[in-house]
Amino acid sequence: MEKKKILVVEDEFITATSLKACLEGIGCTVVSTVDTGEQAVKAAEELKPDLILMDIILNGEMSGITAANIIQQQYDIPVIYFTGQSDEATLNRALESGEPFGYIVKPFEEKNLKSNIMLALYKHSMDLRLKASEELYRTIAELSEDGIFIITNNYSVAYVNASAARIINREPAAIINQPFSDFVPEEMSWQIRSVIDEVRATNKSTRMLQEFTSGDRKFWLDTRFIPLAPVDDSRWQVMMVIRDITDQVILEEEMAREGIIQLEKNMEQFQVLNDQIRNPVQVIMGLT
Repeated sequence: MEKKKILVVEDEFITATSLKACLEGIGCTVVSTVDTGEQAVKAAEELKPDLILMDIILNGEMSGITAANIIQQQYDIPVIYFTGQSDEATLNRALESGEPFGYIVKPFEEKNLKSNIMLALYKHSMDLRLKASEELYRTIAELSEDGIFIITNNYSVAYVNASAARIINREPAAIINQPFSDFVPEEMSWQIRSVIDEVRATNKSTRMLQEFTSGDRKFWLDTRFIPLAPVDDSRWQVMMVIRDITDQVILEEEMAREGIIQLEKNMEQFQVLNDQIRNPVQVIMGLT
């Protein structure tokens, strides 16, 4: 295993010494051993370990659970709880405070310790990749000229990008977690809801063209509905990608009108020519 930097947070000297020897024996580097939550937070900031083994009951006022929460939120370092308490209440407290990367009960075994460390480091690396991907996709979504909504199973807005917020003339913060029907005309809302239900039932993407009026101006929207992988059976999401095609529709209508006008002019010229052909005198005079 590649050498990883481990911070040990343990208030029992004998256990901390034994743990350090075991970690070095499996190829890790123990960057420090501390016995309080306050020291753990400070060491995490200064030493930037790859992983922390954290006892739940520590010296000082700060518990291991509190210290782990601060460290994970501020420095994103994985924490494995290391404790002599295996009762359900302690385990629930650890789980409710946030998702730990492991839970080892004293007395520990070297094999169990090594497997927990490997799994925690692997899970953390996958989490970092996922966060990087999410950040990339979020950046792309925010820069997109298309409006993007993500609608939840109760038809509320889970996500909206800047372009979508501009379409409905609201601030993004005022849209998140609110019912989608609050931001669109009632008739359009029911159309959208019907399509979302269809997408959910079939798990297939679909498309809808909509025309609506805002004030004295007409708008045309081309909307794609894309099903997203459900979190579970009760929580599903549908992404709406909205493109404002108003300028395109107006241009096409203008081109169509120009085409009709030109056609009418051509018909008038044809009629004149036809009349001239019917009158030989006019044709001869024209040739002369």
